[in-house]
Amino acid sequence: MFSYYPLASVQKLVTYLSKSLEDITPQEWLDRRKSLERFRPDDPELSIVMIARNEERFLFASLSSFGELELDQKTEIILVNNGSTDRTKEIAERLNVRVVDQPIAGWAEARQAGLSAAKGKIILSADGDNLYNPLWAKTLVAHFSDPNVVMACSQYCFYTYDNKYGLDLQFYQFLRWLNSKMRHSKRPHLNCLGGSLAYRSEKAREIGGFTMGVGRGEDGDLAYRLAPQGKIIFDDSKEAFAHSSLRNVLIDESLAKTFWHRITTNLKRIPEYFSKQKD
Repeated sequence: MFSYYPLASVQKLVTYLSKSLEDITPQEWLDRRKSLERFRPDDPELSIVMIARNEERFLFASLSSFGELELDQKTEIILVNNGSTDRTKEIAERLNVRVVDQPIAGWAEARQAGLSAAKGKIILSADGDNLYNPLWAKTLVAHFSDPNVVMACSQYCFYTYDNKYGLDLQFYQFLRWLNSKMRHSKRPHLNCLGGSLAYRSEKAREIGGFTMGVGRGEDGDLAYRLAPQGKIIFDDSKEAFAHSSLRNVLIDESLAKTFWHRITTNLKRIPEYFSKQKD
């Protein structure tokens, strides 16, 4: 079984999630801002587009994880502020991250605003409550050396606020990986989650970008429409992990209930994984 423990660099950033913005020292703000200075080039080859709506608690740590990315190409970061009413925009601007405002709430609407603003040939899609490994972007982008690849996605794992990762969480994440591996051959779009995704911007624009008004699933919808144009890669290496909050996973704050719910739901779907989805 894989080890899903976040790297030390990610675990260190988790400590910010228990702090208020006022608890972050001026020097920490300065250091993190300085680490992000390189992401304002005039002619980027890559674009990291992060969407955020009221992510005040998570955003400082999330953007800080980009400051530790190992990248060879010129890269820009765009924070799409999706109608936030908290200090999301203020945090990004204080860290000198470019902000694009999209007041219409919606995942597709936010990601489309980022696609429209991005200059890079490859777009890395991210979420404002995720933490990213230092090699996350480099690992996903490497797949595009194959001209037939149109999209690459990676394994979603989780962080915890106390940096404790019990066997139950490890096992749950292993089953999620197994589920992803089974369905990727025939239905790769089901593994394409907007918080850890890379795609060719030109190809996405050719098919009209994201479909508005779909709610959740805008990421998989884009992947499904891109699939006829090339290959979709699922990278399950630890280097490509994106670590997400458990807040959208837990049912009644219970991992056991979440586990049982996912098992009963996904067992019914397994036969579908061995055939392509029909329009």
